[in-house]
Amino acid sequence: MSDVVLTEERKNVLFKIVAYAVFISFAILTIFPLVWLFYSSFKPKLEILRHGLALPKNPTLQNYVRAWELGHLGEYAINSLIYTFFSTAGVIILSMMTSFAFAKLRIRYKITPILYNLFLGGLLITLHAILIPLFLFETRIGLQDTYLGLILPYIAIGLPFAIYLGTEFIKGIPDAIIDSAKIDGASYLQVFLKIILPISKPIIVTLTILSVLGAWNEFLLAFILTSLKRSLPVGIYMFSGPLAIEYGMQFAALVIGLAPVLLFYALFSKQITRGLTVGAIKG
Repeated sequence: MSDVVLTEERKNVLFKIVAYAVFISFAILTIFPLVWLFYSSFKPKLEILRHGLALPKNPTLQNYVRAWELGHLGEYAINSLIYTFFSTAGVIILSMMTSFAFAKLRIRYKITPILYNLFLGGLLITLHAILIPLFLFETRIGLQDTYLGLILPYIAIGLPFAIYLGTEFIKGIPDAIIDSAKIDGASYLQVFLKIILPISKPIIVTLTILSVLGAWNEFLLAFILTSLKRSLPVGIYMFSGPLAIEYGMQFAALVIGLAPVLLFYALFSKQITRGLTVGAIKG
């Protein structure tokens, strides 16, 4: 009996060793490129070419200065902030209002389930399927290369999934709370503002996180629909190409683009974990 127990313990130890080895290897493969990118962004061009993996011998900030000035990254960062803020606000406001209607007004209005399923159908539509029609449509009505021309598609793309999560969350709110408020004379708007929104803070946090990261990192629509009002990812892409040899500027631009996302995770890591966990359980 003791031999069997000893064998099982050895198997568990061996499994833990292999698992930790795999996890550590994966962590190294994930983290090292970021570390290498960071310290390489301080190298002069010749040092990058001659000593690619070595630490910088003569660190310089010129790569950042030139990338910021020549690449107009400050302007593009402001554009990205505008796109991210207004698209996230639009997704949150519209999705929560719609989710409330779908979750709590479905009995009174028979068309509600039909509309809900139509919104869910938006999850099946890929970005590539609408890219060319969207470009032609915006060009014809004059929205191409405007803030509104990118914010509206971001909101439209984010709504189906946001409505799905919001509706499933609000369905879990007891109807008795809403009925009590209605008996006391509260309108649906008052119920939404004073009851639904406060209770729905976890899912709002989740939707905000998803929308912010999605809008900030989005590249394809911004690349196709803008030429002057570019976002930061498109501005960084302009440093790449078959003839691009300014690796220091490229690395500096990539660090500038990564910094806000890493800072976002560092500041809101607890909220991200709590929001995603509570949203998943409640939904």
